[in-house]
Amino acid sequence: MHGLVTLRSDDPPGVPAAHAPEVVDLEERTWLVRHCRGDSSAFPALIAAYRRPVYSYLVRTGVADADRDDVFQTIFLNCHAAAASYDSSRPLAPWLFTVVANAVRSHFRARPTHLAVVAADPPADAPDPDPGPERIAEGRESVARLGAALDSLPPAQRQVLLLVTIAGLRQQDVAACLKLPLNTVKTHLRRARLALAAGLARAGGPGESDDHL
Repeated sequence: MHGLVTLRSDDPPGVPAAHAPEVVDLEERTWLVRHCRGDSSAFPALIAAYRRPVYSYLVRTGVADADRDDVFQTIFLNCHAAAASYDSSRPLAPWLFTVVANAVRSHFRARPTHLAVVAADPPADAPDPDPGPERIAEGRESVARLGAALDSLPPAQRQVLLLVTIAGLRQQDVAACLKLPLNTVKTHLRRARLALAAGLARAGGPGESDDHL
């Protein structure tokens, strides 16, 4: 295999703002195959496409800021090590997020910590409209309510919810990723959404903030 580039959560530039990577499915399936054959451009392309959804997943699952770059690097080192096991006839995202989920579980087993879920980082090109102190305060309250509601979910429900909403995986792919029956994934997702809605209602909001979940 070709040697790895230095990995950081902010490398390389030009990552799409959306959570799900904006790539052509058939093209992304070639990256690990080409990487195994020594194509030096293939692995950086994979990192560029998946940097933002992976990093958002780390933020939402409560990986501490000081640990994120290390976990991020571990994830892609693991992808590098397991590249030959990828079946290019299948979509890349479920395979990659299996690696991500395993790395996050290993991180929390090695360093038990309270899972604090916060809002995903905004797009790099997001405008700064200077909303004023009242809107800023309202926004912070909404983020806090959403974070508290997510944090209150059982870990299994939170993980399924985040893989569907942050990673953009289909429910059947989440089932394969977590080695769970599809009906269990559907149950976790339904209960997570109901619990999240109920928690936000008790907290008085945050209005539209939970619609995308």
